[in-house]
Amino acid sequence: MKKIKLPNPIVMVIGGLGAFWIADIINPGFNPVGVMLFMLIPVLIIEFLYPQAELEQLVEQAHYHSMTTPDQEPPISGDLVDDEGEAETSSDR
Repeated sequence: MKKIKLPNPIVMVIGGLGAFWIADIINPGFNPVGVMLFMLIPVLIIEFLYPQAELEQLVEQAHYHSMTTPDQEPPISGDLVDDEGEAETSSDR
């Protein structure tokens, strides 16, 4: 998969202010654009603080701990899991 270069949050702030400025001059339809740009800033900050690999590792750890108990091994990919978190393999069916 291709890496996407995310914009700098400062560029997003300047773009949002520019959208509000243009909305004042040309068309009020640019106001929602400015709001959307400002709402995207926290997403970019979280993406900067927690890169994708680290975020996937945190999700994997949380999933592992929620699906297992100390005396039980985690279910492997493709296993059916019931409400109590017990894995049912193809040999159990």
